[in-house]
Amino acid sequence: MIRPNAQTPLDPATDAALLLRRIGFATLALALPLASLVSRRAAVVLVPIGVILLSIAALIEAPRWFAGNIRASIFSRAGLTLWALVGWAVLSLVWSPYTGSATEKAANLFLAVALGFAGAAALPERMRASNLNLAALGAGTAAIFALGLLLTEALSPIDSRAANAAGSVERGVSIVLIMAWPALAWLLSRERGLTALGLALVVGLLALSRIEDGEAMAMLCGAIAFGAVSANRMVGARLMAGILAGLMLLAPLLPFLLLPFFRLSPAVFSTVGTGLDIWADIISSRPLQLITGHGLDTVLRGRTTGALPLEVPTTILFETWYELGLVGAATAALCLYFAVSAAGRMPGALAAGGVAAYVTAFALAALGFASFQTWWLMTLTAVALLFTAIARGQYRTERPVAPLGRRPKAPNIPAGE
Repeated sequence: MIRPNAQTPLDPATDAALLLRRIGFATLALALPLASLVSRRAAVVLVPIGVILLSIAALIEAPRWFAGNIRASIFSRAGLTLWALVGWAVLSLVWSPYTGSATEKAANLFLAVALGFAGAAALPERMRASNLNLAALGAGTAAIFALGLLLTEALSPIDSRAANAAGSVERGVSIVLIMAWPALAWLLSRERGLTALGLALVVGLLALSRIEDGEAMAMLCGAIAFGAVSANRMVGARLMAGILAGLMLLAPLLPFLLLPFFRLSPAVFSTVGTGLDIWADIISSRPLQLITGHGLDTVLRGRTTGALPLEVPTTILFETWYELGLVGAATAALCLYFAVSAAGRMPGALAAGGVAAYVTAFALAALGFASFQTWWLMTLTAVALLFTAIARGQYRTERPVAPLGRRPKAPNIPAGE
């Protein structure tokens, strides 16, 4: 006799939604870090695909719940602040001298923020561990693959090495490094200490291979933030949030405070101090434009056309103040404070990992690495979605306690009854 299945069969629509959600999350957690090592535009292509699949799954399963989540996130305090920053960036197109390229840059910023809101709203309240394991699998596999590519590049001839340097390996390494933080946070939250240690060692070796470009310094800043939040979650998160927001808000004071120290060493001044000197001259000669900024995309295009010297600082601090002014910088500082504070309120090891990821990303941008490039914005969107998904996978189910008393004996029923 065939026993009927005790579980209720899944509805075909629900089954399709589960499959689409798994494919969409695998695109962000597994395909993105691996594909970024072989394609320079992997993040630009894969992140929208992953978010679209997650959104379709949510629309199939619970469309009203999905719409309510989007509405709640947009009209939250942090959401309104972020959209205010995007709105000011779009408004700066009015006085930007490079309207064409600035419009494209504003559209990319809008798209990254919209994808972040849509993806977070599409994630279910309870994420399956089988899906979240893909974050650690993707980061670990990509880190090992990246080490192999870098070793092959180091052993290759000079001509081939120069060709590979212009490829996507360096960009992919940066994506793998920033995506290692949610993977480590997930492993630690599941008490897989040895696996987390192995992943940390591989990622550390990968970061040391990029020590000349600043990725190792950024990861070191993230590690310090991780330790501070692990020691005291509330104090560490508030401290890091205050430091990042303060640096963004008080950035115009940095050239005047740092120039006397750089002038003491002529060798260092020739590389860093020249940019700070130009920044100080711009602030002194154009004080009124500190309020509104010069418009979006004026730093990159200004260097290309000769409107700005080539030695101007390539940092997000200068870029934000020069393009968006005090209004944009103050709004960006609020966004940073809200984001880091929210990360510090996540459960368990996610708080330390989330704050470390924000500090690492800010350090990379402050050191002049891909501040507003499309692929970097998409990568940060994917990292934020991974942390959101892992936070929703921290639920615990408890089995009911079995009674300790003896089981009642079955009544003796005669065979004939």
